[in-house]
Amino acid sequence: MYKHRTIMLKSLPVILGILGLLFGLSCYLLEKHAISNEWHYFYWAIFFVIQAIVGIAYGLLIRKLYHFVYTDSLTQLWNRKYFFETLKQELRPPNANNDGFLCMLDMDNFKCINDTYGHQAGDDALKTLAVVLQKHTNPTDVAARLGGDEFALLLRDATQETACTTVETIRQTVNSKLAKYNSTVSIGIVSSTAATSSDKLLALADEALYQAKVHKDCIVFSK
Repeated sequence: MYKHRTIMLKSLPVILGILGLLFGLSCYLLEKHAISNEWHYFYWAIFFVIQAIVGIAYGLLIRKLYHFVYTDSLTQLWNRKYFFETLKQELRPPNANNDGFLCMLDMDNFKCINDTYGHQAGDDALKTLAVVLQKHTNPTDVAARLGGDEFALLLRDATQETACTTVETIRQTVNSKLAKYNSTVSIGIVSSTAATSSDKLLALADEALYQAKVHKDCIVFSK
């Protein structure tokens, strides 16, 4: 669903532009058969171009609005709204049988970063975590910032082995990059087959994250 939605969104300006061109061309051809005056040809040629411009501009506007509604402005990851909507869709048939893992991530000592180094450093730490998530996940995976220093990651079509490898790589990379702030990351993870509703799955992932936060700088799998 995520992949198809992204492809459709990127193609929308082109599709609308082509439709505008076809509409203008149709009007031009109809007028050509009815009137032979060259000024009318010029008029329809201009109309033809305007339709194309309007179609493309409208498509770009839709993309901009979509980005505004569903993207976190600081990290450029998907936001809470998009992630929860996607998770609900993921658990509906026929997607419900797909293997995957839900990961909840929370930065350790984040408040200390803001208090000690300032809010600019805190923003830098959040953006660093976002970049790591984007770099070490597949295009079909969904990474989002839920709010504050809490992030979520939906690993699609992943085995437990590949999920473990991915989150461990993320943990080590984040810890290395945030060492200057004395900060680490804790991760809770649960299989998407562990529950049939998004609320239950989120509750299991939150519980795993809570256990990880007790010790900090670790990964806990939901039982």
